[in-house]
Amino acid sequence: MNIQKIKKIINEKGLFGLFSKLRYSIKINLFGFWKAIVFQLDLEKKYPQVDTGLPLSFRYASEQDIDSMDDKHYNLDEKSKEYLKERFKENGKTILAVYNNKIVGYLCLILDQMELAPNKFKNLQKNKAYTYKGFVLEEYRGRRIHSAMYSQLVKFFKKEGKRYVISTVDEDNKPALKTKLKNRADYEIIGTLIHIRFFGLKFDYIPKRYLGNI
Repeated sequence: MNIQKIKKIINEKGLFGLFSKLRYSIKINLFGFWKAIVFQLDLEKKYPQVDTGLPLSFRYASEQDIDSMDDKHYNLDEKSKEYLKERFKENGKTILAVYNNKIVGYLCLILDQMELAPNKFKNLQKNKAYTYKGFVLEEYRGRRIHSAMYSQLVKFFKKEGKRYVISTVDEDNKPALKTKLKNRADYEIIGTLIHIRFFGLKFDYIPKRYLGNI
């Protein structure tokens, strides 16, 4: 991390933001161990209509949309933007929630593959798809916008002939994990994803006992 990037983080997120960024960088690049829970959503179940109280519209993101979202407000740094745009050329898309011509949330998806780590994928069973990196602007949280984006996602996946949607939540992401576990009638736990970092060596894998589920 160079001096310019450090200054930018401090200006946008303060010293606490810089500390969090450094700690996260060490964890995912140098030395760390963490687990993610793998959830599965059955698209054949009937889900109630999500009411956000806002006249939202939904569409797929273009490269211009991705470029318009900054790190400070949308948690998208330049590396993340390039990664998403690269996925557009393969089997990835990003759904946008738009209110008054403003992007208020996004949800990323991949057909036929699951992301174990950036640029590391596992092929899924043909009736499954994968979602990752959901985000809602801070001032619009608590309005069920993420759930509304998921509803749109379900419609898209059904058209693609998918029956199940796979997603993962890191064990230390307590709010997201609490939401999933609260809705256990919808989200079934089908495995775990292990991440290990040891001085530059990276291991990301699903234990063999769970592979048949995915």
